Amino acid sequence: MTADPDRRLVARRVVAGLDRLPLPVLVAAGVALGGAIGGAGFLHLEAPAWAVAWLALFAGLGWLGYTVAPVFDEPNPIQASRRPRRVIDGSLPMVDLPAGDFRMGSPDADDLARANEKPQHEVTVAAFRMAVTPVTVELYQEVMAPSTVAGESEARLPATGVSWVQAIEFCNRLSERAGYRPCYSRWFGRWRCDWRADGYRLPTEAEWEYACRAGTATRYGFGDDPAGFDAYAWYEGNANGALQPVATRRANAWGLHDLHGNVWEWCWDWYGSYSPGRARNPRGPMMLTAGWRVLRGGSFGDPPALLRSAGRVGDLPGFRGRFFGFRCVRVPPQHLDQSAD
Repeated sequence: MTADPDRRLVARRVVAGLDRLPLPVLVAAGVALGGAIGGAGFLHLEAPAWAVAWLALFAGLGWLGYTVAPVFDEPNPIQASRRPRRVIDGSLPMVDLPAGDFRMGSPDADDLARANEKPQHEVTVAAFRMAVTPVTVELYQEVMAPSTVAGESEARLPATGVSWVQAIEFCNRLSERAGYRPCYSRWFGRWRCDWRADGYRLPTEAEWEYACRAGTATRYGFGDDPAGFDAYAWYEGNANGALQPVATRRANAWGLHDLHGNVWEWCWDWYGSYSPGRARNPRGPMMLTAGWRVLRGGSFGDPPALLRSAGRVGDLPGFRGRFFGFRCVRVPPQHLDQSAD
């Protein structure tokens, strides 16, 4: 379930029982409260009369504003972004996704959920920009092997057989080609990410799930019924055991294709257990020894149960799986400070 600031404010008033009172009654109560505070200050604090009057005024108005002000706080970013803006960013069609809250992982009530998807927990993500599709063979070869030209039949297929390390290197090269500052560098033999850089990078696991859900709290981005897969995804039931061109199934509510099925997509995070507490811009556990990196989304050879929004697996970052691909994200300059939290 999406956390909604508007609903939280309404709940605050309902819990207090104030939403049912007429405005004149609330105004009178505010004046009475202010008068009570003012009288107490005058009798017991021996404050000057003008200070008591100001204290009474502000106390009454403050209480009144808290209880009856219209609920015009920050709009729910999920609800405000049903039609996110699509942009062409360098070589990539991308969608600008707003900051928002969501419940990451699977609830205990889901009988398809695996232990590695629990506990379900509240997550806040900053605004970011995500590629509409996984990186294609055409773009991958153009960036990584410019002398090689993709054949017409494979140009729009997702690039596969790509390790996590190769995906990282691709992001850096694409960033340099576009004139952006690369996000990734090696530090004592290990990859690190500069979250303040404006270049392309892999999504965090939280960003990936947030984008896949597109405001939903169901098993899939289109609902709970796997019957919808033929329209939205390439999977074992319709792909005939073969990789399929990107963007040939229906997009999710935010205009993103192939998040369910076709290829497993690498994420930045090390693979590990979830923490139960609320998290802001989580980037996975810290891994000081060799381990796995996260993959999301399922592939053309998998059943619907593996393609759920919360489904996750992991593999070695140097492994080049035939079902493994990736897509890029980027943080627009106006959101860089927020993304670095």
